[in-house]
Amino acid sequence: MTVVLDADVVIAALDGDDTSHGAARELIGAWVGAGTLRLISLVNLTEVLVGLVGDPALLRIGRESLRAWSIRSHAPTEAVAVDAARLRAAHAISLPDAYVLATTRHLDASLASFDRRLVQAAGAEGLRVV
Repeated sequence: MTVVLDADVVIAALDGDDTSHGAARELIGAWVGAGTLRLISLVNLTEVLVGLVGDPALLRIGRESLRAWSIRSHAPTEAVAVDAARLRAAHAISLPDAYVLATTRHLDASLASFDRRLVQAAGAEGLRVV
């Protein structure tokens, strides 16, 4: 199984004060144990890094955590970009949200997100959500 992570899942896993921290850590732990391939689009990875770059120590810890959890980055192709543009227009979602959906579709993967609106758009597109 392959899962594409929305930035909110990774942010929650990194931030002990996030209300979804426990759920995010449980999901990642389960995926690690099951050998699930964990991916994040470079666009969504940028969302994660924005909150960390102001503090070099936090940035280092965040990047080390991504490696420890074996979350690999995925570089969007032109086909993913075209699909993301279509998804953004169709669902009035943010560009990063459109990229996580397009990446999920193009990799025939499942989406992991705590964002209800994004999960709803994924359902409307026939995408699997975990």
